[in-house]
Amino acid sequence: MPARPLPAGHVPAGPVQAPPPGFLPEAERARILAAALAGIELGAWDRRILHWMSSWDPATVLTVASWITRTRAIRPEPPPR
Repeated sequence: MPARPLPAGHVPAGPVQAPPPGFLPEAERARILAAALAGIELGAWDRRILHWMSSWDPATVLTVASWITRTRAIRPEPPPR
């Protein structure tokens, strides 16, 4: 059975076989990237790059967010400091 297309703006949970569909405003792309990085301390440069990346096309932003969230899902939580 072929995979169903994802709704626009949905971060893919598995390997991305085709560009994710749809238009997302830049503010929504920034929110998606920030959500993927939630819990990670970001410095000024990190935030600047996040803002810059949010200007990328939605398919690229969703793919990068997918990589981050899938990587976080398979890595164990770091021990408390």
